[in-house]
Amino acid sequence: MVQILITVMVAAIILPLAFYQFKGTPLPKRMLIAGSIVAAAFLSAFLQFLDFAFYVPILAIVAISMIGAIVYAKIDEMEKTKKRRIADERKQKQQSTVPVETGSIEETAPAAEPEKSLYDEKEPKKKSFAMQTIGVSGEER
Repeated sequence: MVQILITVMVAAIILPLAFYQFKGTPLPKRMLIAGSIVAAAFLSAFLQFLDFAFYVPILAIVAISMIGAIVYAKIDEMEKTKKRRIADERKQKQQSTVPVETGSIEETAPAAEPEKSLYDEKEPKKKSFAMQTIGVSGEER
């Protein structure tokens, strides 16, 4: 009876701590953590009350903790897949609302170079000065 009383006292301490201490985690995850701790404590006290071997309550605590961890991981995985699905839907919606560029042929065709006629003025050649006409080897270009 004392063990059950201690277990109830521990549960009464754990639940408010889990509720107020882990503000960053969502409520279902907090209650899952606290619930698995309390369930493990109750089961271990019950198994001690039935006079099982000393390792059986410890195994029960480990088993319930592992079940709680698996459920926590599944909830976390479902939330991540939901967020990923929503992000993918936003990307698809954003890509579908982007206007498609529709340009005319004149805008996309390269500009034609103007034709040179015989009557166009020729560009004057640059005049070279005396020293510029002599190359590196000393000969005139």
